[in-house]
Amino acid sequence: QWFASVEGFREDALKAVDTVEWIPSVGKNRINSFIESRGDWCISRQRSWGVPIPVFYDRETFTEVLLDESTLEHVQSIFKEHGSDAWWKMDE
Repeated sequence: QWFASVEGFREDALKAVDTVEWIPSVGKNRINSFIESRGDWCISRQRSWGVPIPVFYDRETFTEVLLDESTLEHVQSIFKEHGSDAWWKMDE
């Protein structure tokens, strides 16, 4: 799984929560609690929905991450042309 530190944007996130109309309103307390108390936020899940994180691993070692500007631009161009379902429909 991938985690992001909220330290750099915690205050902005808490301010942004106040700009949203929460339905039901108890959701506001829940998200405030998460933002205030967590140092790291999980930005990936083992789920088949959502927008995938475009990270690829070397096929031989499965440890070297292949992520740079070139790979991100390639994924962007595929999503632009085929939509985000391309992640599930295309082999490579």
